[in-house]
Amino acid sequence: MDNQTKKEGQKYSDNVIDSMQTTLNKINSGDEDLYEEGYEELFDCLEITKQTVINYVISWGGPAYRLQITFNEDNEIVSIKPQYQDWGTYWVTMPTTSKQDEILREYVERLCLDETILSE
Repeated sequence: MDNQTKKEGQKYSDNVIDSMQTTLNKINSGDEDLYEEGYEELFDCLEITKQTVINYVISWGGPAYRLQITFNEDNEIVSIKPQYQDWGTYWVTMPTTSKQDEILREYVERLCLDETILSE
């Protein structure tokens, strides 16, 4: 992601969060009319979706490696993020090539997570 997109995204995110604060202020105002208006705004969204995230840990310790696999509500793979972590650090998503993406997808599909873990 280029810097311009990051700046635009940050500004947009700040505006959305400010709007959320305004909605919460209405809900917490003690004014019944503002409370109702705030609750209407609270549930005025475009879509609600459910995703399941599975962390498939391949190695522990320093270094550690996992696949963070996201499935949609139909248990279809949405994303596979290979992540690295060393002692005392946060998980970092590693960039991949299109060929590596193909390998990761086949690997995860062979795990049959949609038929095992996700079907429970």
